[in-house]
Amino acid sequence: MRTAGMLCLLACAAWAQQDSAPPTFEVASVKVAAEMSPMQGGGGAMRTFGCGKPDPALVRCTGASLKTLLMRAYGVEDYQIEGPAWISSERYDVMAKVPEGVPADKVPAMLQALLAERFGAKIHKETRTLAAYEMTLAKGGPKFAETDPTKLRTPPEPGSAAPPPQRRHTPPTLNEMPVGAIMFRMSRAGARTVRGNITIEQLVTHLTYVLDRPILDHTGLEGTYAIDFTYLGDENDGMGRRLPATVPPPVADPGDSRQSPDSDAPIATLFQALQQSLGLKLEAKKAPVEMIVVDSANKVPTEN
Repeated sequence: MRTAGMLCLLACAAWAQQDSAPPTFEVASVKVAAEMSPMQGGGGAMRTFGCGKPDPALVRCTGASLKTLLMRAYGVEDYQIEGPAWISSERYDVMAKVPEGVPADKVPAMLQALLAERFGAKIHKETRTLAAYEMTLAKGGPKFAETDPTKLRTPPEPGSAAPPPQRRHTPPTLNEMPVGAIMFRMSRAGARTVRGNITIEQLVTHLTYVLDRPILDHTGLEGTYAIDFTYLGDENDGMGRRLPATVPPPVADPGDSRQSPDSDAPIATLFQALQQSLGLKLEAKKAPVEMIVVDSANKVPTEN
């Protein structure tokens, strides 16, 4: 009886261990991405590199850095990942098929395991108190309208052929942009323009890249809004020296007269433009932030 009981306990422990282990991808391809031409980004291009929107059936990342992959795997922002410089510069293509029936909340753990297996990525977590910003509504409230998706251009269906790109000398209007797309433009005169039909969460994500700091959203706004503002880059604006890990460096459009060195530049800083154009206020704060620290990883992954 004692032997039978021990065998039962061992079997139950094995089953429990199997249940606690995350499922694995049905098939996964991880490889170094082909070199990207700077013109693929363009001065006013939408964000087309990275991992895109989560798909319950497939993880697909194109030209993504290891930092971008870690962001998706651990559900964190750029500023929450620390490691060697190459994790932001080297690019990879990843395609992994999620087995049928696996719930979406299991996919991040599956991606964590895949990165550990293919890149040999070893990480640890720690909490640090970082300089941050708190976003609130300025006096008078928001100065932007909620977006009506029915009046906007709809993006092409997945798998359908996209129309060929057309060279244009003016940026798209808000009505020409699908919901969720963000346009960012940099001019030689120092102007930065941000435009899109986006949520405040998406705006905050963009601004964390720009300012390289956590931003705590205390606006209480949960809709999708028509956001459009222009500001003059300065030493507090990191876009002049760094870009999100999912975006190639922008290229000035020589056909756009507003990109010429003597064009009129806005006089508002980022903080002033947010308040004057959008009715949003950023105030400096301190906040505890959980960090993902990459202790070691391989530049060249095991492909298949």
